[in-house]
Amino acid sequence: MRSAEGTHHMRLGQAISSLLTEYGISQIFGIPGVHTLELFRDIDRSGLNVTIPRHEQGAAFMADAYTRVSGTPGVCYLITGPGVLNALTPIGQAWHDSIPMLVIGSTVTREQLGAHRGTLHDTPDLAEVLRPFTLFSETVTTAERVSELIDEAFTRWQHERSRPVYIGIPRDLLEEEVGELHRPASSPSLAPAAPPTPQLTEELKRLAAATSPVIIAGGGARHDGAAVQAFAERLAAPVILTGNAKGLLPEAHPLNAGISMPFPRTQELVSAADLVVGLGTELSDFEVLFTGTAEPQMADILRVDIDPTVSHPDQTRPTLALRVGAFIEAALAALPAPDTAASAAGTARAAAARAGLAAERAADPHTPWIDAVAAALPGDAILTADSAQVAYQAHHFLPLDSPGRWLAPYGYGTLGPALPMAIGAAIAAPDTPVVALAGDGSALFTLPELATAQDLGANITFLIWDNGGYREIEVSFARTDIRPAGVRTTAQDLGMIAAGFGAAVTTPATPAELTEALRAATAEPGLSVIVVQAPAEHRVEADALQEGTPA
Repeated sequence: MRSAEGTHHMRLGQAISSLLTEYGISQIFGIPGVHTLELFRDIDRSGLNVTIPRHEQGAAFMADAYTRVSGTPGVCYLITGPGVLNALTPIGQAWHDSIPMLVIGSTVTREQLGAHRGTLHDTPDLAEVLRPFTLFSETVTTAERVSELIDEAFTRWQHERSRPVYIGIPRDLLEEEVGELHRPASSPSLAPAAPPTPQLTEELKRLAAATSPVIIAGGGARHDGAAVQAFAERLAAPVILTGNAKGLLPEAHPLNAGISMPFPRTQELVSAADLVVGLGTELSDFEVLFTGTAEPQMADILRVDIDPTVSHPDQTRPTLALRVGAFIEAALAALPAPDTAASAAGTARAAAARAGLAAERAADPHTPWIDAVAAALPGDAILTADSAQVAYQAHHFLPLDSPGRWLAPYGYGTLGPALPMAIGAAIAAPDTPVVALAGDGSALFTLPELATAQDLGANITFLIWDNGGYREIEVSFARTDIRPAGVRTTAQDLGMIAAGFGAAVTTPATPAELTEALRAATAEPGLSVIVVQAPAEHRVEADALQEGTPA
């Protein structure tokens, strides 16, 4: 309806949806509830598409992957209390991996805030609960504050380390009639101050003086592949990738040392470097976690990160608070081209690390299965990976030549994200095949999202490596000489369960059959589930476990 002055009036819930479209949002994830009905009023006419998961955890995992693939922040509409708390794990994952996400949740009415009278969904101070996992978190009491916070989120995401944002809105406020909400004509710049010119100049001098530099590129560089390649070539420096930067350099590039930090030759490379250049990475211990190896000692580190507060024990100077692309632009303008000897030396150092990675790959018993996946993947396929054995090995050994195609949030390390993240990726890239890799244990965390995938009708293939339980945890028990406990699980017949959701199911028994099944599954739209019964050497062994002996 319109007033006499011509202002369009609508309920606040409607106005929020309309406002989000001005920020380029076209996709929402969430399950309607009695406290969020107003957010869904006329949403089919708002220009927003809504995907309904089977659990709010799925909503936020989908939003996370949607953001990683599309570059547009994922948005969740969630009910107060259980809805928001159900999504807390993927919100934590997005915080850990610096993924922007907007979570709009309802709360009890303004009059009921803090009263705790047993009202439906009442939860003590959700904004405070979410604050440690967000860029900012606030419960609002006016419509004006809603629009201010939405603009603040989109503005700060442009200039700061991106992390989720939570806005809680009382149910009665969502029902209020308000005027139209609009994005400000110009948002204030909240960019962090650039490092002083003397600091940048000094770091570039130190870089120019390095004789055996090594680059470690992480998720903060995932949009700067061409720049990182040019920087590596100018510096004649091997490039080690973290999982969030997989595919950043072409596999065959002579300076690409791959995702190889846990392996001896790469650790030797890092330890021997007179300067390690960290580009958009925390250099966390996850890069060697589960391998039994220690983090390599580094002579010194030049860290470039939009977040200047992150540091490393070996770091002697402050972090350069710059985006990776801006730093590389300055470096390329200041650094001379390497001479022939330096280029050859850099290539040789990278080749040694790459040879070590190849040796580890050749010795791993999962490699034939990873090769089978690699042989079947379309050139543009996106993969989402769960915490599962074959996925862990694919992290290091599966070749990818372009970034943004490997969504493996291993730093946070939860179970269950692969399937809902595949759905979010498929929505962001509807013409691209998406393959989710999971184990039987991790698949069971979010298996009902097969229903959402079936509803979507996109080209999604869910590949489940069934080793009869939590095999990787069993290996960890054995490594630490602890009797295995709680590692045997079963779903009896995962293929039958998947067929009940409408998926096309295959059960290949050999790597060659897996290649054939995966090629067929990714060739056509629709939901496919491939269940591979892991060979005996990869399975949790019941008899050994009963005897208390590691398999």
